Amino acid sequence: MSSRVVLVRGTRSAAPAAGGCCGGDVRLFDEGGGAHRHPPPADDVGAVYRALRSALPADVDVQVVSPSNWLWLLPELVRGGRRRGLRGAALRRSVRAGMAVSSVLVDGVPVASGGLPEPAEVVALVGRRLAPR
Repeated sequence: MSSRVVLVRGTRSAAPAAGGCCGGDVRLFDEGGGAHRHPPPADDVGAVYRALRSALPADVDVQVVSPSNWLWLLPELVRGGRRRGLRGAALRRSVRAGMAVSSVLVDGVPVASGGLPEPAEVVALVGRRLAPR
């Protein structure tokens, strides 16, 4: 079985959709006829995804999921925790940590929770979890 790495994405720095061009703040177009003058929104999850995809072998599945997709995320966390031998309160703590916004899961077990570390640190965390295999 190949491994699965899941990034539980958080809110993006951009405004909600339909808030102007590109879904961000409404900005005036430049004098040149319509080119954008605002920087694109920061996307930390994208940077971490790209770092993981370039560092991990091709057989490792890297997914990005929203915490609102709990119908998929909850069973993934429970199965992953049970495979690691977690039961009772320890399993509940693991599931709660994995459901947090901006978490990183490796085979259903959280390695970072409640905030994405820098891409290089995430690659190191995931690499340590996958190394014993």
